[in-house]
Amino acid sequence: MENLKKIIPQFQDKKILVFGDLMLDEHIWSKVNRISPEAPVPIADVIKIDHVPGGCGNVAGNIIALGGIPYLFGIIGKDSSAKKLRQALKQLKISTKYLVQDAKRPTILKSRIIAGSQHMVRVDREGKSEITTDIIKKALNVIKQVDAVIISDYGKGMVTKEASQAIIKTCKKLKKFVAVDPKGTDYSKYQGASIITPNLKEAAEASKIAINDEKSLMKAGKLLLKTIKTKFILITRGKDGMSLFEQQNTHHIAALPREVFDVSGAGDTVIAALVMALTTGAKMKEAALLANTAASVVVAKVSTAPCFSDELEEALESQESVIRKIKSRQEIEALVKNLRTQDAKIIFTNGCFDLLHLGHVRYLREAKKMGDILIIGLNTDSSVKSLKGSPRPYVSEMERAEILASLECVNYVVLFSELRPDNLLKIIKPDVHVKGGDYNANRLPERKLVESLGGKVMVIPPIKGRSTTNIVERILSKQ
Repeated sequence: MENLKKIIPQFQDKKILVFGDLMLDEHIWSKVNRISPEAPVPIADVIKIDHVPGGCGNVAGNIIALGGIPYLFGIIGKDSSAKKLRQALKQLKISTKYLVQDAKRPTILKSRIIAGSQHMVRVDREGKSEITTDIIKKALNVIKQVDAVIISDYGKGMVTKEASQAIIKTCKKLKKFVAVDPKGTDYSKYQGASIITPNLKEAAEASKIAINDEKSLMKAGKLLLKTIKTKFILITRGKDGMSLFEQQNTHHIAALPREVFDVSGAGDTVIAALVMALTTGAKMKEAALLANTAASVVVAKVSTAPCFSDELEEALESQESVIRKIKSRQEIEALVKNLRTQDAKIIFTNGCFDLLHLGHVRYLREAKKMGDILIIGLNTDSSVKSLKGSPRPYVSEMERAEILASLECVNYVVLFSELRPDNLLKIIKPDVHVKGGDYNANRLPERKLVESLGGKVMVIPPIKGRSTTNIVERILSKQ
């Protein structure tokens, strides 16, 4: 994390050409407390209306928020929405120098009515006519002025095959990095780009592979990598994080635990942060990790909003404090020795913690009250599968570890692959070994071992109706 934090100050004044579909996002903030007498629909009492750049404009907004200089290249109409968009860009200090005005084409407008933190409805006004060769030539002249290029395709006619290929070939000639946020199913127009960043749905549609597990994900990613002839594919996967494909390796990056309010514009944040990092000389995996963290910041906001550099730094620091809680067996052994010299009372518990729920959280809070330090032994994916059978686990081991480490009551998490925690118990020698469930403490198989190590076993009764199995059954019953 320390290496990633060092990259952020280097974002300053990096020049990025953002070419793509430009639009105006209109947010109509309202209150809803009654139903219309004319039809069974809510009445939205408008509180305020604000306007922010959308589409590739949001990419530019993220670049400037991170400290860079966006060269925004898009089309606007000659209408009231164009005036509002220019004003919104001006407020963000984004230059409108490279905007192309076309009186025959309306400025794309997306109006969202929001009540509280919930989107109620979105109304779109747009035109999709393709751009001319003259506009493409103007864009090519800008490339030599910048450090890298982002093509932001929203399928509104700006990113034609002719435009995309002309930009990619010019970038190759000038040795500039070019990233593409794709749209549609024909990815041949992005052939030769440095990287493309589809989401899971887009990757499935483009590869014609139904992505429903890791095997199909790997197949789709490798197929896209081969057919598009790009160096990298970054597939964003929402709550499951993202997967970075390159010729020899694949890296799966877990999503950071966040309360999600709105995913609008998260893809724009990912590509902006990714490219900004790469212009500093960062490695692709480092850039992807930074982009993943930036995305975790914006999904916690309501409506289209960028990630600022100070927010990214803060998120990395928070993430670092969580990651520090996840220890290897060797690290936990050294820690325990040190804790013993401080007369700390050590509490230990273990489990799968697959789909963390209220029962787990209350159980862990109660366990922590029994001592000073709470250490969790967490079953690896392989041991969960052996204990619970397929398709468990539902959540990967590192994601489960990070979620647990995010809890204030948890001091350390250590993974173990055995079916029983005996080896960890011998290393930790807890003062109290806690179990959650309908157990009889005297009949627990670990009891003799714990007592021989000088500790005792305590059982915390479960909360009725709160279990992973119950959650899954309720989900399946609603499908």
